[in-house]
Amino acid sequence: MLKDLTNSYLLAKNDFPNITFLRHRPKEGLYIRLRLDQGWDEQVSQFDSEHMIITKEVPDLAREKLFEWFQQKDYVSSLISMNKAVDPGKQLHSNNPYTLYAKRDVFLAEPLADGTTGMSTHLARFLDKTQASEVQKKWDELIGTKKTSSKKASNKSNTETTIFTSPTQQFFSDTDYAPALEYLVSEERRTRIAQIEQWYATNLSAFIDHIRTIPFKNYVKIFFTSESTSLHSSMDHPSNESSSFYSWDEMYGYEYLLYTIPKIFNSNDYNQMVDGALTGLPGFNMSMNSKKPYLEHKTMRVGAPVRLSLEEALLVKEASEWLLSQPKFRMNKFGYHTDFSKNSEKVAEGYFLVYVEGKDNEVQDFENVPFSKKVHVNIRLKNVLGVMTKNKSGEEFVKDYGYLENVEQLQKEISRQFFRNRMNGDFLRDEPKAREKDFTSVMVALFMQSKKGFYDWIFKGTTATIRSQFARVTLRLIEEQLLRVEPAGQEKSRLDLRGLADAMNVRLSLMAYLEGKEYTAMGNRLIAVSKGLKDKLDTLEKRKPKENIEPIYVVTDDEFYYLAGQLAFYLKSQSEAQQKKGDLLGPFFMAKRSTQLKKRLEEAYHLHRHKILLQYTKLNWALANVNAYQPDKEFQHEDAREMFLAGLFSDNWFWKKGENEKPSSEGENGHGEEN
Repeated sequence: MLKDLTNSYLLAKNDFPNITFLRHRPKEGLYIRLRLDQGWDEQVSQFDSEHMIITKEVPDLAREKLFEWFQQKDYVSSLISMNKAVDPGKQLHSNNPYTLYAKRDVFLAEPLADGTTGMSTHLARFLDKTQASEVQKKWDELIGTKKTSSKKASNKSNTETTIFTSPTQQFFSDTDYAPALEYLVSEERRTRIAQIEQWYATNLSAFIDHIRTIPFKNYVKIFFTSESTSLHSSMDHPSNESSSFYSWDEMYGYEYLLYTIPKIFNSNDYNQMVDGALTGLPGFNMSMNSKKPYLEHKTMRVGAPVRLSLEEALLVKEASEWLLSQPKFRMNKFGYHTDFSKNSEKVAEGYFLVYVEGKDNEVQDFENVPFSKKVHVNIRLKNVLGVMTKNKSGEEFVKDYGYLENVEQLQKEISRQFFRNRMNGDFLRDEPKAREKDFTSVMVALFMQSKKGFYDWIFKGTTATIRSQFARVTLRLIEEQLLRVEPAGQEKSRLDLRGLADAMNVRLSLMAYLEGKEYTAMGNRLIAVSKGLKDKLDTLEKRKPKENIEPIYVVTDDEFYYLAGQLAFYLKSQSEAQQKKGDLLGPFFMAKRSTQLKKRLEEAYHLHRHKILLQYTKLNWALANVNAYQPDKEFQHEDAREMFLAGLFSDNWFWKKGENEKPSSEGENGHGEEN
């Protein structure tokens, strides 16, 4: 996975060349820059300008340049992992002789009985392992060779110069790493290490005493330099020491390579030459220890499951560090370009979705999506139900829902209309808690069933996953909200279903978008049945009393269930309950057959008939036709319930005044005030 991600990393690095350093987050601690060419007494007065306490908070912008200096030096001086520490005792955590990383308690430990400090012992052991001969051994192990060398005698064994003639130098002689190996055996490096040993021998005790007076957490990190207090690159401003051949930036860079290259692979036991190039088992996101024996190839000559070249392994290291610097507990999207067609003129665009768990900095989810990184939507939200609204002056008009012009608006609308604002951010790993009268356990279950489909649509731009389940899930969510949820802001003195009417219109519009049509089959049927029934009622209203004209009937299942929904809303809105909520309609949804639904309507009429005038022609006609019609589809059928819900949510005809009649003694309209 990490090898695949290097393509995305290189794209990011191309746009931001310093992204490797800028994404690095130094650990908490006291960061100190010391001059190697001055004793502690000479530079203690400048200490305030040469140190910084770094915390998890945003660094002080006033000291941004100093922070950036520490940030870059800390990156190149940090260990790959504690298993690959330079210090055998693992008390010092830096990777080169010009730095010292130690935990606060280790650095400030009390002197030993013999008067020496623990840090003196740790430093001697650590600096010994940074000697050229010790580093060379690690490089020799990289290509599986043993060192042969000649030595020039010296007065002190710990300052001897080693001249290497090993195959390692020959192997890397024509590579980018040759200058680092030349620097390794340079007189200047040997001299610098000797100066550092001397500095510690002379100044360490007084320096530790000063550090004890500073409150900080976690690490002490020391960085040696001979630069002036200017924070510009030493490449542009060379060291004051005119005899220096290498700048401090170069030396820190070479030390990074000298440490990293021999330790870049998981284990050098799996290294192999392939066409003259060194390959090995990658050291990131891969292990071959006893806990993962299944990774090893048992029947092949090569046991390693994967091998990378040295350059690829270094790139994987940088890409891994870049990945782990991204925001945690969320899906990060990284674009890439790849040549799926093997034709250089047709380069496909895609992206990776990577979820990093913040506690252990582990990749928990990874997906390669071979589509464009940008997801485009432009969805017209249609008022299929013909919901009415009023302006400030009281004029009534058909509500316009506008457009969803991007995926952010799409996600917000889906979350608001169907999930009570629970589907926010990177919701793929979310599991909302049930809450009575707000977000029921059924809604939680529907969220969990559908979130992958919604995620694929919103974040990947593919509707294949959600298309087959959208209609069923959203219908069930609307029904659940109707019966068991109390929406905020609902006018409780009347049966107010306007919010659910909006949700049904959004549902029908999104269904049409998913099917690639202007209206869904259900949307067209709803429009047709609404218009047909309204025409019948208008015709009925215009008839003169005792006029002998051919009777008007309900003739389809759609008309039956839509009209039943209109009646159910009108009858239950007559309730004298102080708080008229959706659960008033619960008895209707308990019905499974059309005969049971008719029975519930009859019971509702008898319960509230004292509020309804006897000579209400439209209502009487509707009740008679619903009672007389026998549908083919029973009420538990999804189409039947959908038509019933549409009748509930649409503007209610029985609250509208006719030319010669008044619907009830107390007029009200569930989706707008009485006309």
